[in-house]
Amino acid sequence: MPADKSIAFRLAITSCTFSILVVALGYAVNVGYFRSFDLAISHALNMQRGVTPEWLILFMQGVSWIGGGVQRYVIVTILTLALWRWWGWGAALAMGLTTLVSAFTSDVMKAFFGRVRPDLVPQLDIIHSPAFPSGHSNNAAVVYILFIMLVAQARHPLWQVAAAIMIVLTGVSRIMLGVHWPTDVLGGWMLGASFAMAAAAVIAYRQHQRTAHFPSVLSP
Repeated sequence: MPADKSIAFRLAITSCTFSILVVALGYAVNVGYFRSFDLAISHALNMQRGVTPEWLILFMQGVSWIGGGVQRYVIVTILTLALWRWWGWGAALAMGLTTLVSAFTSDVMKAFFGRVRPDLVPQLDIIHSPAFPSGHSNNAAVVYILFIMLVAQARHPLWQVAAAIMIVLTGVSRIMLGVHWPTDVLGGWMLGASFAMAAAAVIAYRQHQRTAHFPSVLSP
């Protein structure tokens, strides 16, 4: 099998695997599985005013703020325009469309599973939507993973480490702020990764089919 087509196939399989796992996790947590895991991690990480240093609370609120609300769409819009300017419309479309579809899917899954948010400690963020999967974690995973795949310079280990740190910090911040269970965050990470891999699979397959270049680090 030619290289690009082989890569596309592997990425598609990985995407499908993550998609199945996140749906399975959603059903599992709704019937009570992983309860002890969620409680143990939450008790270890939850922050409380008057107990946790105020600077740490502010830092985690800042990390969380970047990955949610209107500001996340502003950031994605800037990234999309930058990708269009420097890497072409294929890369820009991949970032913009994948992020929007991923966010919509996350909202649909939240409504479907209807998981109640944790109430172990007073929440340090104002949230009204259901818990599973974490939208912040989903957004961080799809944006940063896809960025690494689309931008050639991002192959550098420092960029990859920075992306991994942001993905982990965003998810952990949601647990520390008391607004998500750890399994919500895991579900968000898997959902975001599944969409990033799906977009990358499409790009790799189009590279195999056409001579037109789609900026990517997917091929050697």
